[in-house]
Amino acid sequence: MKTLSVFFHAFSDLAMHVLPMRSLTRPRYAFGFLVHPRDDYDVFRKFPILRILPQTWLERFLNGFWPITVSRITGLRDKEGHPIGGFVFSIPLTSRMLLENRDRSKRKILSALRLAHKRGVHLVGLGGLISSVTGGGLTILPEVNDMAITTGHAYTAVNVTNNVFALAEYFRIDPKKARIAIVGAAGSIGSSSAHILARAGYARLLLVDLARKRSQFESLAETLRDAGATDVVLSHQIGDIKDCDIVIAATNAPEALIEARDLKPGAIVVDDAQPSDVAADVLERDDVLAIEAGVVRTPGISMNFNMGLKHREDLFCCLAEVLILASEEQREHYVVHRATLAHVDEIKARGEALGFVIAPFQNRKELIPQARLETLRHVIAHNGIQL
Repeated sequence: MKTLSVFFHAFSDLAMHVLPMRSLTRPRYAFGFLVHPRDDYDVFRKFPILRILPQTWLERFLNGFWPITVSRITGLRDKEGHPIGGFVFSIPLTSRMLLENRDRSKRKILSALRLAHKRGVHLVGLGGLISSVTGGGLTILPEVNDMAITTGHAYTAVNVTNNVFALAEYFRIDPKKARIAIVGAAGSIGSSSAHILARAGYARLLLVDLARKRSQFESLAETLRDAGATDVVLSHQIGDIKDCDIVIAATNAPEALIEARDLKPGAIVVDDAQPSDVAADVLERDDVLAIEAGVVRTPGISMNFNMGLKHREDLFCCLAEVLILASEEQREHYVVHRATLAHVDEIKARGEALGFVIAPFQNRKELIPQARLETLRHVIAHNGIQL
């Protein structure tokens, strides 16, 4: 019965795609969030019957399928207390499929935006790798149909670093002595996180990214040194994170990059990547910790869709950025291409005003129990910080 309902709603969306019509219940103001399945498992959560298809048939099905409305977001209100409608739209391409054919991806994304427009959406957020394949939204700006867009990068950087600060306080890690690695440092979230950390007094930073991005993060390194980070090292090798106390993972890679062998005892991985940058064997080690960095607790607001998080009011912070902006009925583009520190400071204050906070520490395996944190505290104390 559930499968029939899913396909019924999917064909309702198809009618909106092909007919020159708009939703009969268009809200006064609405916001939307574009997502995509990270992998086949995400596809099967929405369409369990597709498990029976061979891999090649599954990919053909996804290539031919259309963007759909996944759920309605409820609980957000404007300053006067009036409810604001929200929708989650999904593009039927996995992370790997999005990256391997960008022209096809752009067509699917624009189709999703047209569906959002017909549903009355005024502001749309770009989730997962959708921002990456559109140049941070730049390549679709001319075709967004009078809607505003945001990438979610500013509020994501806020929550990545808020998690670092909370972990450093809990484990009594000295910002001036700890070595912090940022994997994906040349990207918008990685570079913004680096700026926030340097401003907060974190002096020892390892910036890791692809060799072809060398010029981008050489420039970043100089800016960080000017901001007070006295020991900034550049690398193209993931193995160089072996000596780091905290690792921020913020790449757009379609597969896991950080394996258990890359981490020293007591290391903490703050993983923002979707799909995850952390391999499954990391979660099996008792002497390291990996947490989802991009998760925020949003009291009273529900996505009404299972994203694999541990509480119904936990949302990814790229979506939370859209909620914050929509609460004030934002109608202009916000973070396109890259976030600035001005974006970061503004969205942080606006999120705090709504009562948004970092979610309890969790990863895709579990909500981190207190006993595990205490065990890691002893590991960190025993190993110390190597200068």
